[in-house]
Amino acid sequence: MSDGAESYMAIAVGQDGHTHMCTSNTTVCTWDDLHCGEQYTVHVVANDFLCSSMPSNSTSIRMAPCIPQNVGASLNCTYKFGSLTWDPSETAEYYTVTAETNSGHKVQVSTNDTWTFISEFLCGEEYFLSVQAADSECTSLPSQPSTLKSVPCPPTSVSSSMNCLSNIAVVSWTGSAGADFYIATVSQEDGETMSCSSDGEECGMPNLSCGRDYTVTVVASNYMCDSEPTEADTLQSVPCVPTDVEVEIDCSTNQAVVSWSASDGALSYKASAQSRQGDMSICESTNLNCILTNLTCGQSYSVQVVAEDEICSSLPSQAVELKSVPCTPVIGSVALDCYTNSALLEWAFADGALNYTATASSSSGHVSTSSSNYTNCELHDLQCGQTYDVIVVASNEMCSSPPSSTLQVESVPCPPKDVTPVLNCSTNTARVEWQASPGADSYIVQAYGVEEHETFCEADSESCILTDLLCGYTYNISVIAVNSVCNVSHSNITQLHAVPCVPQQVEAQVDCESGAVAVSWEPSKGASSYTTVAQGNGGYASTCSSSETTCLLSDLLCGLNYSISVMASDLTCSSAESSAVEINTVLCVPQNVTAEMVCSDDAGIVSWEEGEGVSSYRVQAYGPDGHKTECNSTYTHCRLHNMHCGQVYNLTVTAEDGQCDNSRAYLNLQSVPCRPTNVKAALLCHSNSAAVTWERASGAVSYLVVGVTADGSHRTECNNSMTYCDLIGLQCGQTYNVSVYGQDEYCSSVESDMAYMQTAPCAPQNVAVDAKCADGAISVSWTPNPDAQYFHVAAVSNTGARLYCNSSSTACDINNLPCGKTYNVTVLSVRDDCESEPSAVEETSSAPCVPTNVKGSLDCVSNSAWVTWDPSQGAHSYSVVANGVGGHTSNCTSTSSPCEVPDLNCGTLYTFYVTAVNKHCNSSNSTTFELETGPCALTSISAATQCNSDTILVEWEMTEDTPVYVVTAEGHDQSIISCNSSSHSCELQNSQCGMQYSIIVSTSSDKCSSLRSPTKKIKTAPCVPSNVTVVPSCEEHGATVTWTHSSVAKSYMLTATGSDGHVASCITLVNNCTLAHLHCGQAYTLNVTAKGENCTSLPHTSTFRTVPCEPSGLAVDIDCETNLAILSWDVSEGAVEYIGCAQTMYGDSLYCESNVPFCTIEGLECGEVYNFSVEASDGICNSSFSAPLQEGAAPCAPTALNVRIQRIGQSHWAMTSWVEVDCPDVEYLVEITGRIQDDPQALMEVSSYWLPRPYFEFPMPCSTAYNLTVRSRNSGGVSEPSSAFTGVTVPCAPQNVIYTGNTQSAVLSWDSSVFATGYAVYDVSGAVRIELCSTTDLSCQVTNFDPANTTVKAINEEGESIGSSDITGLVGLRRRRDLRTTKVYAHLDNGLEIPELPNVTVSGVSLHVKWSTVKDATEYKLVIEEEQNEQQPPRVRSVEDDFYTETDLKPWTTYNVRLSAKNTISQSNYTRPVSITTGSA
Repeated sequence: MSDGAESYMAIAVGQDGHTHMCTSNTTVCTWDDLHCGEQYTVHVVANDFLCSSMPSNSTSIRMAPCIPQNVGASLNCTYKFGSLTWDPSETAEYYTVTAETNSGHKVQVSTNDTWTFISEFLCGEEYFLSVQAADSECTSLPSQPSTLKSVPCPPTSVSSSMNCLSNIAVVSWTGSAGADFYIATVSQEDGETMSCSSDGEECGMPNLSCGRDYTVTVVASNYMCDSEPTEADTLQSVPCVPTDVEVEIDCSTNQAVVSWSASDGALSYKASAQSRQGDMSICESTNLNCILTNLTCGQSYSVQVVAEDEICSSLPSQAVELKSVPCTPVIGSVALDCYTNSALLEWAFADGALNYTATASSSSGHVSTSSSNYTNCELHDLQCGQTYDVIVVASNEMCSSPPSSTLQVESVPCPPKDVTPVLNCSTNTARVEWQASPGADSYIVQAYGVEEHETFCEADSESCILTDLLCGYTYNISVIAVNSVCNVSHSNITQLHAVPCVPQQVEAQVDCESGAVAVSWEPSKGASSYTTVAQGNGGYASTCSSSETTCLLSDLLCGLNYSISVMASDLTCSSAESSAVEINTVLCVPQNVTAEMVCSDDAGIVSWEEGEGVSSYRVQAYGPDGHKTECNSTYTHCRLHNMHCGQVYNLTVTAEDGQCDNSRAYLNLQSVPCRPTNVKAALLCHSNSAAVTWERASGAVSYLVVGVTADGSHRTECNNSMTYCDLIGLQCGQTYNVSVYGQDEYCSSVESDMAYMQTAPCAPQNVAVDAKCADGAISVSWTPNPDAQYFHVAAVSNTGARLYCNSSSTACDINNLPCGKTYNVTVLSVRDDCESEPSAVEETSSAPCVPTNVKGSLDCVSNSAWVTWDPSQGAHSYSVVANGVGGHTSNCTSTSSPCEVPDLNCGTLYTFYVTAVNKHCNSSNSTTFELETGPCALTSISAATQCNSDTILVEWEMTEDTPVYVVTAEGHDQSIISCNSSSHSCELQNSQCGMQYSIIVSTSSDKCSSLRSPTKKIKTAPCVPSNVTVVPSCEEHGATVTWTHSSVAKSYMLTATGSDGHVASCITLVNNCTLAHLHCGQAYTLNVTAKGENCTSLPHTSTFRTVPCEPSGLAVDIDCETNLAILSWDVSEGAVEYIGCAQTMYGDSLYCESNVPFCTIEGLECGEVYNFSVEASDGICNSSFSAPLQEGAAPCAPTALNVRIQRIGQSHWAMTSWVEVDCPDVEYLVEITGRIQDDPQALMEVSSYWLPRPYFEFPMPCSTAYNLTVRSRNSGGVSEPSSAFTGVTVPCAPQNVIYTGNTQSAVLSWDSSVFATGYAVYDVSGAVRIELCSTTDLSCQVTNFDPANTTVKAINEEGESIGSSDITGLVGLRRRRDLRTTKVYAHLDNGLEIPELPNVTVSGVSLHVKWSTVKDATEYKLVIEEEQNEQQPPRVRSVEDDFYTETDLKPWTTYNVRLSAKNTISQSNYTRPVSITTGSA
């Protein structure tokens, strides 16, 4: 308080200049608008009503920091921490952040920054966050709170379940704090997930993938963050519905194997089959198949499979239809149709049957089958003469029933085969033979002449003779096999030509110019050719054949008389000879005419064979130079004189008889060649040969040059067709006489004038070189050669310097040779300008140069001297000699400096010199020098070492007053080790293996002092061999091992141990060894040890792999299109490369290389057979080739197959063709498989034979689906089948064609024909068929209808079927019926009236039956039986008309005829028999 003050004013001035004032009547004043974070200076002024006091002393006020502003908060959901930021507050030194929940949980954190993280949040809480700024004294108020929700807590008690029927997964849980809603997730290992969300505690997920194991988790969410997933729960979905359900019926047991693909989630399966009649069969399995048993025959089942686990079952699989095995049919009756050789068969309907297969099996193994959709069929193509067992099998698409009981039926007799008529040309009768026909009782042979003449014969055996044949006629011959039932078995017709008639009016005429004879005659009946025979009087015959009535005999022998006759012939016989006519032929041309020259007198000798009827011969010769000469002779030779040389004469030899002098022979004759002229010979000195020339000689084809030495000791020749030639191989130092001869094929000319020449001198012989070392010269000598004028000696040094000397005697010296040179010495003989060949080279050298700069030093440890010098030219080695004063001498030899002179005596003065040495000379001694060895006062030292030890124990006798001894050891490599001792022994440390040590003991470090011992030498144990190298020895399957030589080793041992236990070893004295015959492909461990005098080194170990084994498991795959062969084989141990080989039978080879166990060989030739093999290589050695695998380069299968169906007669043929394979010598085989009537039980398989052409034809059944393939082959092998050509044949003729209506208008209907796409009805009454209708249906309406002249055909893309002409009227409806076993005469039903007695007439051996129709009858049974022969079965015929004709009955035989009416449900009784007798055949 201030005295006199009535009021006070307090003034606060901030640092920012802002001023705050307050007044008070008391001593307290309050500011409420001070700035936060500001520092104020405050003073007080006292006031009265008039004055104000001076300001008081100031004081400072520091305001609290400002409240932090713009506080922002966020939550990191992943790491679950909160992030808080704010604007900075001035003067704030730090900040305090507070997070607090309504439940009281509080978290505080301090920071110097304007941001911070808080991670201690509890899940599922709402936090209120505020910030306070603080300095050292004050703290601001909290900031406006910011709210932040933490991550929701995870749900608990998670469970899941499946609704098996709806396939919905239901997930439930217990709610958690902080959650607004929940997300449930199911997931698979493959990544598939599905989720559902709910704000409650349950949700469902439909359509889960079946058969999966799911992991179930739940997270809680507050729209901002999700909680951690709950602990995973597992859920298994409903098993999947089985798929790929297949049913395979076992036709033999009527059991079905049901199989399916595995269903995910399934632990077991249940398969069920239910028939339409309610029959059930069930099987269960944990596998993917099971067997349904107890199936009822002939039923259709629906099969389904259900997958099950421990909780749920899947829905049933897609139903699969199963048809059980059809029931067994019961046969009713079987009858034979003689004309078609077919069995007509009926049986009862079998449940489950879609079609039936009837089979007739004969005792010979022949089988005939027929398929039908009805309860009857016709068995076609029975083999004749057989007894057949007939059965019926019912079938559906998959199976066939067990066969029915058996009935027997006999087929018709076989037609005779191999009918062979043998014509007896001399009698013009024919013996007809054939093979016996099974079932035949007798035979009839019929011969019908083309010109109406007939003849026949009958026989019970297999031959018959036809007589009364007319000459020149042609007969058609057939044989009929007859038995008691049928006489329809005709053989194939064989034609027989009777003997031709004898030719008439034969005439002959000679053609003098050509020497031929022309023969003519009149035509003969039945002759297809004629043979003219000319028989000579010397036994010679000639024939000519002609289809005309003339013939020219152009090959008759000349000069003979011939008898000529003519025979008429066909392909089988010849007629008798005609009457003969005689004629003489022309003279012969001179035969075997030869001509040769008499080379010595220019005469030609012509000779020939003597001819018949010749009176004389004339020979004429014409030369190209106009010269002509001739000679005449009555003998067989003639001589032509004075023929000119070098001419080709044309010779003519004429045989003369005074009538036809035109028989001439022609030939050529070459006269003797003329002699060559102007012969010259010149020496070719460099080759010691002679070049000879001359002028051409007429008539010479070639020339012979002869050179002969003057003394006749040597002869040489050369040949040439030109006018020059070189005589080679001449002997040196000779004079040759040269002459030339002209030659042709037979003669040589006379010798030409002679030329002379002298050859080159001979090379000096026995050349010897004597080195005169002391004189620096060499002396060369040789043997005398009188042909040489002088001799030239050449010495060429190693530096290229050439030294010469010449001499006319036999020796020559070359002086002033420099030291250290080597020389090659040769000698030449010289005459004029011609030098001989040089003599053989002789090698020599001058003396080596004297060694220089010779020095020496003592090695007192080893008591030896080391001598050095500079190298000397020409020296091969050096010898160092040390001569002691007392007479002791030591030396050493070395190929280079230095050299150690060993074992010097103690206390001796030595004089040293060096000498250079080569194989010819020694140099002079070098300058000498002297060395004196020191005395050896110490004696009796010893040294010892242990094997593989690095110490040497040295002992000696002590001397007085010697406090310390120094032991020094020097190795042979001059390495030093030492030790000191004051006693009588010392141990040298760190001695090296493989060393020879020289050891001395001395009293000081001066090794050369007088107080030292003599040298003691010792060898340590050999070192482990080093630098071991292994070089494979491929051929011997081994290796050569080398190593560094040890100077102390006496021998070495090498041991190789293979990984398979094989051991090989060798002992050697040198540093290498070869191991052979090691096992292939093995890793060997090599141990090498060195053995010394007493010790053996430790082994050196290394590894080595031997030659790879030859590959095994070779396989070859040849690609025919690319001509490639892919070789593969098993890996060969140790191999890094393989070489494949393909070798032909002729040795040609192809190769491929690879570093993997397969490779491709290119360039194979189609059709070749190759031996394939392979060898392995490790980069150094190759294995043996593997055992060869022989494979052929077979051709490819043909391509571009084409099939065309073509009708030929009443059959259809598959005309197949393809593109030829590009490969030599290819043959083809066609194979066809098919289903007749598309019936899996009626299969066909047929193939062609191998043939070279690219086409083939097959007869094909109608309505057949087929696959056709073609193979090719040649010497290389057989190809795979080609791609199949798939097709169908033309449809079969429609069956069961019936009509309703009348001839004016009718509706035709028929059964479906397999593979038919349409049908056509034709009127065939005229020459050209008329189409009545065309349809794709099974019926058609026609007008103006005549059943007898109407045919129905089925059509598809391949063509149209054979016509179906069996058209019947429909009387009543038809249905399936159950036929029971009956006999022919049984009374089946009384529903139909018995027909009236039929009207039976006979014509020869044919029987015609006519009857009145019966109401409601659709067909009639007609029985024809012999009256007196119960052994003969009756003939039973099924007829739809009211008449029938039976042929081929026995002549003069009584038959009984019965008739019965029949329809689809009943059959009437038979009429009483009507008897009738046949007439003659």
